[in-house]
Amino acid sequence: MKMRMKYGKLFIVFMICFNLVVFYYSWKYFLTSSNLLAETFSNRKHRDPGNELNSFSSHDSSLLMETVRITSGDRGRSTKITKFSRIRDRIQNTNKFLKKSITVIFRDFYDFDNDLMQSIASVTNLIPNVQVFVISPEVPYPPLDIFTSPGQSGNQTTWFEKDSNVKFFSLSYDVTKSLKDTLPILQVQTKYVLFLPDSVRLNGRSLLTRMLREITSPSANELLLQQHQNLLLRQNNQAIENKIDLNQKPERKIIAVPFAGNPKSTANCCHMQLDLPNWTLEYVTGNDTDSCDMYKQKHAILVETALLKEMPDTLSSPFPDLFYIQAKLANVKKVLLNASFQDGKKLFTSYHTKTKRRNLRKDQFKALYRKLQIKKVVHKNYLYDKSKLAKRKLIKSFEHNNQTISLLTEISFYGCEKQTKSCIGQVYNSQPFYTYLGRHTPPCCLDKLKTVFRHVVDEFENVGIRYWLDNYALKNAIELKYLSPDAYEIDVSFNSDDVQRSVALRKAQTKPYTDGDGFHWLKATDGHYFRVQYSKVNQIAVNLLPFDLSGEVVRPNGFYGWKAKKFSVEFLHPMSTVLFLGKPIMCPNNVMEYLETKGVK
Repeated sequence: MKMRMKYGKLFIVFMICFNLVVFYYSWKYFLTSSNLLAETFSNRKHRDPGNELNSFSSHDSSLLMETVRITSGDRGRSTKITKFSRIRDRIQNTNKFLKKSITVIFRDFYDFDNDLMQSIASVTNLIPNVQVFVISPEVPYPPLDIFTSPGQSGNQTTWFEKDSNVKFFSLSYDVTKSLKDTLPILQVQTKYVLFLPDSVRLNGRSLLTRMLREITSPSANELLLQQHQNLLLRQNNQAIENKIDLNQKPERKIIAVPFAGNPKSTANCCHMQLDLPNWTLEYVTGNDTDSCDMYKQKHAILVETALLKEMPDTLSSPFPDLFYIQAKLANVKKVLLNASFQDGKKLFTSYHTKTKRRNLRKDQFKALYRKLQIKKVVHKNYLYDKSKLAKRKLIKSFEHNNQTISLLTEISFYGCEKQTKSCIGQVYNSQPFYTYLGRHTPPCCLDKLKTVFRHVVDEFENVGIRYWLDNYALKNAIELKYLSPDAYEIDVSFNSDDVQRSVALRKAQTKPYTDGDGFHWLKATDGHYFRVQYSKVNQIAVNLLPFDLSGEVVRPNGFYGWKAKKFSVEFLHPMSTVLFLGKPIMCPNNVMEYLETKGVK
């Protein structure tokens, strides 16, 4: 009896020890390799990376089954060591492949609130010795914690040392730097670049290998196109010279992966329309689109290094907005994977950091629009949540899948303010500089010109001045019903006997006068006509041309040039009206004959 109890206790102790050993190795395996393991790449250096990634999945289930078999019974120690060494070899081969394939770049972060230390450590701990670039618009000050407390990873050298795999680059101009140091992309030696946002935690390699597999595989549209071409050749009894090649070079793609912490209710997909001739950039944001030009929420980006080197400026702020604009112009396809990365520390939790980040982003976008010569930005958002529409102006709404979707449109102009100069500049031979660039009048200038015109018309109608729309503005009103996109001034003629009726005109006869709304009234230096500018600094103006109506012929009163032409007083008796800029405006009768008399073609 005692011997049985003794053997029973020994058996229990043995089973406990055995289970502890199995639990330790199983825990270590799942911690390091996440849910999936990469295939063995040893002795396959000359094979295509896409084929290597595809062949891995076939070995994955057998590997897990082998592990289960090891843990289910008491196998020999040598057998377990062999199996786990095989797992370790596969992990090492996966790391080796990833190091040769991608360079990790941290570009989107802020010096006043970041999680770079732990984010970089997450990458280097999972994939030792992988190349990591930290790129900033300028050298941050005060120094970041990644400089003051360098990280260590195994036998790696300290971060940012000469031979370290973690390098820092500043995009600020430095006359002492070489071209290679100025452009970090030139130092990338891998085929792909992985842009990671701040505050990220990599838990496994499977998602990285999936991104590489996706970017190297040809799309379904390419395969269908080849099949269709070959089918046409067969029908026409022609020789098929080019067969379907599954390993052909795929179309250029950008692979994006969102983060698990992104809010599900917020729109993520954004379409962009860049209209350079009209100085306009339009964003349309929603959730119900199949393809996107840009992703709004936090995400990682995998892109070919060769594509980055072809773009003019991929790393400038605001990133990745400028990057996506260049990708849009290059017609690069974007693919959003149905997977997610894990977030790190939550950033911008205080009101101070949120406000600072918002103001910095606003300045970055102003600089971006100035660089791209964008004067008008249109934001269109499809809103699904009606509870948030109480304080918003609804421009349009329609039915979609039995659900009313409201479209909120916001238009912003960049340029032509009260305290800034006009974007039109000096005009030579009646042609502004932008006409030689194949562009129209900047929309911000057109908007301010319309504002000045409405102000002048209201002033004239309030004090009873007899006026009429004249010259090319009149021609636009008759033919287009609105102002021409190439207009840079508006001419309004008036009866010179009515000058004294307006306080602004009366004061402007002696010296320039700024009225209560900030509009600047002055007498022109190249003739005795008047100009009303948007402000004293901004010279976008409406010309006020005085005419003498005392006889049978209407004569210009004190000004000259091609606009100072005589015409019959019958064109003004009676006066007519024309709809212009949404308002009935006084004009001569028999307009087409009047314009022909004035020489306006």
